[in-house]
Amino acid sequence: MRLHLETSTLGALADWEDPRRPALTRQLLRGIVGAVHEGVISNVVQEELERAPAEVRRLLSEIRATPLELVVEDEESRGLFVQYLELGIVPARYRNDLRHVAVATVAGVDALVSWNFRHLVNVRTRRAVHAVNLRLGYPLIEIVSPEEI
Repeated sequence: MRLHLETSTLGALADWEDPRRPALTRQLLRGIVGAVHEGVISNVVQEELERAPAEVRRLLSEIRATPLELVVEDEESRGLFVQYLELGIVPARYRNDLRHVAVATVAGVDALVSWNFRHLVNVRTRRAVHAVNLRLGYPLIEIVSPEEI
């Protein structure tokens, strides 16, 4: 499967409160290194990682050792993002979450992988994203946690 790794997935490598999250994230990254899955990140992920706390940035070498395709926001993904935003799927303060979904959708990935249950990995968000994607002729995108992979 072609998987877009959202920032919270990579940031989970520094999660010392829940040891399952780094372990499951590392398992996912090993699957990408072993070519079980194709890994994708976007410029949105890069921007967020650059602003991440120091303990997360220290783990970037581990992430860089993983072969990840970089996809970049373009006019099409920005237009899709605006459609999601207009629905009010997430509070405006968390609009980057929708940028991830738009870029991943336009890039044609099979799933967006995230630990963000509040704004992304939940039924309400999936239904709203699917409604917009169907209306505009985009494929449905799975929004899942690393556990589901």
